[in-house]
Amino acid sequence: MVMSVKGMAWALAGLFMVLVWGGANLAHHVAVMKVGLTCCEVGKSPAQSTVAIIFKNVVDTFVSLLAYWIHGYAFAFGDQERIIGNKNFFAFGNVNFSHFFFNYARCAIVTTIVSGAVTQRTEPIGYIISSYILAGFVYPIVSRFFWHQSGLFYVYFPVEDYAGSGVVFLVGGTAALIASCVTNAYIDRWTIPIINQGYSLPLAVLGASMQLVGSLGFVVGAQGHITESGDGQLASLAVVNTLLSTGSASLYGLFFLRMRRDTYSVLRLMNSALTGMVAVCAGANKYIPGLAVMCGASASLLYMALEHLCTVVKIDDPADAIAIYVSGGSLGLMFAGLFIDQRNNQGQAVTMQYNCLAICVVMLWTSLVMGFIYTLLKFVHILKPFPNMEHQGIDKDKQETNISSEKSEAFMNRMKKK
Repeated sequence: MVMSVKGMAWALAGLFMVLVWGGANLAHHVAVMKVGLTCCEVGKSPAQSTVAIIFKNVVDTFVSLLAYWIHGYAFAFGDQERIIGNKNFFAFGNVNFSHFFFNYARCAIVTTIVSGAVTQRTEPIGYIISSYILAGFVYPIVSRFFWHQSGLFYVYFPVEDYAGSGVVFLVGGTAALIASCVTNAYIDRWTIPIINQGYSLPLAVLGASMQLVGSLGFVVGAQGHITESGDGQLASLAVVNTLLSTGSASLYGLFFLRMRRDTYSVLRLMNSALTGMVAVCAGANKYIPGLAVMCGASASLLYMALEHLCTVVKIDDPADAIAIYVSGGSLGLMFAGLFIDQRNNQGQAVTMQYNCLAICVVMLWTSLVMGFIYTLLKFVHILKPFPNMEHQGIDKDKQETNISSEKSEAFMNRMKKK
């Protein structure tokens, strides 16, 4: 019996959950976030595009690895006092490969965030090309700004972003926003009720849960070391703050939705939790627990507002990637500016100016580069599928959903000849 497409996604999710609870290292936990993003996207998308979603997310894992290995890591952490690195191409030279792998895992998350916002609306080849640019050029430059010793927001305008609220999630969310605007809405997005589109709520919730589990490795691994004195305490604080922000965001989101619409929604509960996770990453190692609760509560309200705005202006975001990652990433940087002692001694007002400047620079840089790339790909007709493909689903036109399809077709041809 042939396994269904949704069944394949469930099996893949189960495999990676075994890896997590089996004691995989911190970078593996971050990689599980990527699988969680994929499951969440599959669960929130119509069944006729499931194989295309899995295909794109698997391929962009390898594409982003090649881009980061060839020049992305060199651009981000090449040892030069300039805006872009020019050493360690192809990982040559004195490269710390644990550092390389962990930052590649972060990079892979950025590209997958975009996939959730443009599901059903991109050709595989166009998506792959844009993922290469995002992983090999856009993200490395931003990570150099914040995390390299000669970076713009490390030396000149010090900004705290411990685990990537801005560097990872805001970049991914901004790229998703630009991609969604360029590709326009899915052709049936505002006409066919969600109940008729083949969604899988359990798979979407499982994917969100995997992201939350993976985030624990995300915040611990961001410390870079675990054997020095006090490392265990700081890592534990980061984990506790992440859990508190996640929990408070989910509960505040639930209560806010109940007061506003007199209903409950498990998807918005999980989306609020993810927004709280994203927001706390900027200062998870330095907040007192009470601040983490405040951060999560604020993030959930901003998520609800941005989600409503996307609906009003009809920005198609089936996986809620824009609302989750733009709101969580921007709020995370602003919250860190308010409540963390930065590396400068010029006062809290100046610190907030630096953090707001960082948000603007990240969003502007990502928007300019990726906006040009998406527009160019659309102009040459390799980004957006034809309308009839959107109606029937990319799977039917571009993907083989049965492993033995070629053999079956050959067998039927032989039978016809006889």
